[in-house]
Amino acid sequence: MHLAKTLLAAGLLLSTAVEAQNVLDFPQPNNNPEEFYAVTEIPAGGIIKYETDAKTGFLIADRFQSMPVAYPANYGSLTQSLAGDGDPLDVVFYTRAPMAPGTLIKLRAIGVLKMIDGGEKDDKIIAVPASKIDPTYDDVINISDLPKIEQERLQAFFRVYKQLPDGRKKVELDGFNDAAAAKQEIKAAWEAWKEKNPQ
Repeated sequence: MHLAKTLLAAGLLLSTAVEAQNVLDFPQPNNNPEEFYAVTEIPAGGIIKYETDAKTGFLIADRFQSMPVAYPANYGSLTQSLAGDGDPLDVVFYTRAPMAPGTLIKLRAIGVLKMIDGGEKDDKIIAVPASKIDPTYDDVINISDLPKIEQERLQAFFRVYKQLPDGRKKVELDGFNDAAAAKQEIKAAWEAWKEKNPQ
């Protein structure tokens, strides 16, 4: 009898796991692109590149940073988004403490770092928490409101983070665009996701 109960419990657990939703399908809020959800993949200060698998939603350790640099802010992917490179749209976001990988957070865009990675457009949305999550950043409306040293730190990191090992894709930066441009990219990525995933 005990074995039957154990097997039943295991079966229920497995069926629940199979039915679990992909975190990248988490719905965007009605006021998107003013605010949007993203899943945290790499905490600020991290040196391990975690990536959310697009098919399963599982968080995978992709690689350790070869360059002696740590992520200057949290890094993740927007849910329900499809960027030009076929992946979810990337986001770099500031919080007062590093976020745990796998955590969903509602954010607000302040700009976009224009980037080419291996010849493909690979822009990074720059964001801060939505006011309801943390009002600390309420005065940071645009990328220009971020301290100059933070802007330089972001660019310095992405300029060098793939230089080792040799043979990695070349990264080129083309400065920042403002919050309005970031919102346009978010909206376009959301529309592309909805087109690919009609409901």
